[in-house]
Amino acid sequence: MFFILSKILHFLIAPLTWAILLMALSFIWKKRARKMRWMSLGILLVFGNSFILHEVNLWWEVPMVQDQELEGYKVGVVLGGYAYYNPENERIVFRESTDRLMQGIRLLKTGKIDKLLLSGGSGFILKPEQREAVFVNDFLREIGIRKNQIILETESRNTWENARETQSILENRELHHQSVLLITSARHMRRAQACFDQVGLTVVPYSTDIMTGKREYGLDHLLIPNAYALTQWNALLHEWLGFASYWVMGYV
Repeated sequence: MFFILSKILHFLIAPLTWAILLMALSFIWKKRARKMRWMSLGILLVFGNSFILHEVNLWWEVPMVQDQELEGYKVGVVLGGYAYYNPENERIVFRESTDRLMQGIRLLKTGKIDKLLLSGGSGFILKPEQREAVFVNDFLREIGIRKNQIILETESRNTWENARETQSILENRELHHQSVLLITSARHMRRAQACFDQVGLTVVPYSTDIMTGKREYGLDHLLIPNAYALTQWNALLHEWLGFASYWVMGYV
């Protein structure tokens, strides 16, 4: 139930959804039409502003660490949510946060980690058989990653389950007392690290696909609405809602 509810709320918290609903209601509720249209415009201007988004990301994201700061780790855990399998083309399709996997592969190849643990089951309500870690593993084997370098966790559907199932696997392999390199998006790291701490694993955060950089002060960045910023707010609000709901459930 929690998994299904999270999918519904992800749609409802999107700023574009608010703007569209307000605009639609303005044609029904005539007395409030002007106010609701201004509110709809305000939402698009605020949440479409790249500068505001950048400043909020600066506050929320967990900063990257340099490779020279890392020790050697037995296991690097890559959290799922970056790929799905397309049965029509019989091919894996990668999403925006694929940097998680790419950095994990690089750390494996450069000897910073001994094994890559892929954590991710199915993120689809109606397609429970599409377990992300399984077809990502097939992809890695195709490009030359050895079987003994990969550990699969294929049951989890969300971040809390990522942590719980990973802890179980590492305990069975007697690796749960060692520090684990946690590899996920900078925006997602706070919630992920809190979940892993809650299950008793000691993790070192390795943030990827960071959205922030040097501040920009160009007019386009400061004033002109950006459709991409709207989509990024979806992910950020999803993180905040996720963190809050996990706190209520006692997951963090």
